[in-house]
Amino acid sequence: DEATQTFLALIPLAHAPGAETAALIGHGSGLTGHATLASPAIQRAVTIEIEPAIIDASEAFFPANARVFDDPRSSFVIDDAKAFFAGRRETFNLIISEPSNPWVSGTASLFTVEFYQRIRGYLASGGIFAQWFHGYEMTDALAASVLSALHQAFPHYRGYQVGPGDLLVVASGDTPLPPPDWEVFQLPAVARMLAHVPEITPGHLQALHLFDRETLAPLLDLSL
Repeated sequence: DEATQTFLALIPLAHAPGAETAALIGHGSGLTGHATLASPAIQRAVTIEIEPAIIDASEAFFPANARVFDDPRSSFVIDDAKAFFAGRRETFNLIISEPSNPWVSGTASLFTVEFYQRIRGYLASGGIFAQWFHGYEMTDALAASVLSALHQAFPHYRGYQVGPGDLLVVASGDTPLPPPDWEVFQLPAVARMLAHVPEITPGHLQALHLFDRETLAPLLDLSL
C-alpha cells in the first residue's frame, strides 16, 4: 500500500500546493501524514485517530513515517472525526479522509452526504477534500453510494486510481477544482521519499485520472 498512501497525500497537495493546514482522518501506517508533511508550505497537520493502538502499532514502520512523530508541525488527536470537527471552530486548507472501509462498523457515517456536507464547512476558502476508498471487497451498489454522496455534497471533483483497487476522489466546495500542479513531486523532501522508485512523470500521474463530475453526472443524477 506504499504507493496508495503516498498518492493519497501528494495528489491532493498537487491540487492545493500552497496548503498551510491539513487534517487527516485516520492514521493507518502514518505514511500519508509523512508525505503530507513533505510539503514545506504545510504549517500544521493534525491526524485524527479514534484508536490509540493504531498509532502505537504504526511505530513499526518508522522511519518511513518519521515526520508524523518527529516533525513539530504534526500532532495527534484521539477522537471520532465527527466529534473533532464539530467541537472546533477551525478550517483547513486540506482534509484527507482515509478511515476504514464503509462496511466496517463505526465508519459508515464518514461516507454519507451528511458528513460530506458538514466537512465542506470545515474547509477554508479554496480548500480541498480528498476521500480514499477501494473497489475490491465492495459491491457496485456500495461504491455507487459513496460516489453519490460525494456527488451530492461537492460541486467539483475528480477521481484517480491510486492502487490496483484503490480510488481517490479530490473535491472542492466553494471554488472550482484547480488543475493539479505535479511539480509537488519535485519538492526536495518528496523527491527523497521517491528516490527508490522509477521516475514518476506528469504523464504517469495524469494517466491515473479516471473521472470527474461531468463524467459521472448522467449516472449519479439519476439516483438522486
